[in-house]
Amino acid sequence: MGLGALFLVAGIALVVVHLTQRDKDGYYTSSTKQVSSTGYAITAEGLHLGDLPSEASDVIGRLRVTATSSNGRALFVGIARQNAVNGYLAGVARSEVTDVSGSAVTYEAHAGGAPVGPPGREGFWQSDNSGSGRVTATWNVKEGNWTVVLMNSSAAPNVSAAVTVGAKTNLVLWVSLGVLLIGLIFGGAGGGMLWSSRSR
Repeated sequence: MGLGALFLVAGIALVVVHLTQRDKDGYYTSSTKQVSSTGYAITAEGLHLGDLPSEASDVIGRLRVTATSSNGRALFVGIARQNAVNGYLAGVARSEVTDVSGSAVTYEAHAGGAPVGPPGREGFWQSDNSGSGRVTATWNVKEGNWTVVLMNSSAAPNVSAAVTVGAKTNLVLWVSLGVLLIGLIFGGAGGGMLWSSRSR
């Protein structure tokens, strides 16, 4: 198989992924992860997105975090700038997610006390939602450093939930179209060289 044909096959495979591996709302969704903390919050920090131009919103799209309580308590899910979250959770007992491998989630424990109040009272959230059962927060990606926060709505300790993360993006589509284009170019060039060789 020639190089052009390889690019064409890869491009078609990526198009198939884009068309078939998203849910009905257009999100690529992770498998469900069970997270828990004896503290007051679970955070996923360091979501650094750089200085994104406005045109990148169509490529990066949206982030969706969905959590379902595992202990019957009402949950809060919020996304905010990392410095704002650091201020709110300074000195608060919490668990920071540092790695996810398969079904295993690794945390760094931060010792401390209780937060100053329920998270829903704070005004710095870029996206947040709370309630019983399944809770979802969606966020249009922006530049900067961001943190995802999971807490009990009442700010009580012992947070436990099943979490999925989804990304809505056209990146796979654009990459697949680029790979297809490269395949067509290589295929055309290869065909042209073969025709020239036969002509000689």
